[in-house]
Amino acid sequence: MDFNCLIPELRVFNLEKSIQFYTQILGFKIEYSRSDFAMLVLGKCQIMLQQLTLPSQIGSWNVTDDMTYPLGRGINFQIILPDISKIYFTIKENNIKTFIDLIISDYKENNINNHVLEFLVQDPDGYLLRFQQDIEDWHFGNDKKTANKLFDLVLAGDKIATSYLLLKDTKLSKGFSVLTNWDKTKKILVLTTNIYITTFNGISAEHASKEGEGNKSLDFWKNAHKKFFSKELKKYNLNFNENAKVVCEEFKVVKVLS
Repeated sequence: MDFNCLIPELRVFNLEKSIQFYTQILGFKIEYSRSDFAMLVLGKCQIMLQQLTLPSQIGSWNVTDDMTYPLGRGINFQIILPDISKIYFTIKENNIKTFIDLIISDYKENNINNHVLEFLVQDPDGYLLRFQQDIEDWHFGNDKKTANKLFDLVLAGDKIATSYLLLKDTKLSKGFSVLTNWDKTKKILVLTTNIYITTFNGISAEHASKEGEGNKSLDFWKNAHKKFFSKELKKYNLNFNENAKVVCEEFKVVKVLS
């Protein structure tokens, strides 16, 4: 395997328990192991786990024999992934408490602003793990009235889906994103739960109802979106037709952000 230039080695009280947490909960894979050691990999992240033996023996790397929970005080390990939603919900499903729950953070990198979503959790030995991903903010429509109206529908639980044209630069992705009102003074963390492609004529009454707009009928959806999509296509010098490809996206509210 290709080794990273910096790989943390964590001394652990119970190697078997730690391996189970990292592999079954966090999704790490065992690259190789020995009776008292395991090399774990998740994407480009590499972590070594070593069984802690006390009292220290000759040649031990322990700084002191005063090793008590939580280990790793004063340090956290940042683990950057494309999507942290699967790990987050696996942790929740296993009733593991987060040290810091999902938050949006902005970190300056010279003149670049890194806009990220992150949460922190402790492993069985108390080591602090910080899972992080890039996050995008978005709003509905192209005007303040539409953006704020549809934002409020989501907040009220009436809108759990959206749709948009499939164009050359359209990116399809599940996972977390941040829905905002027009002025970005209000934010909701949402999770895309289902995404599929159909045509304008292929939109179902069920999907139209999930979009929650007007009287929630398919006729209302078609009338409103034909006007909106026609304006969007003009930007690309294209004309609307009812066989235009449309992305249907379903989502749920995870957290209302302050």
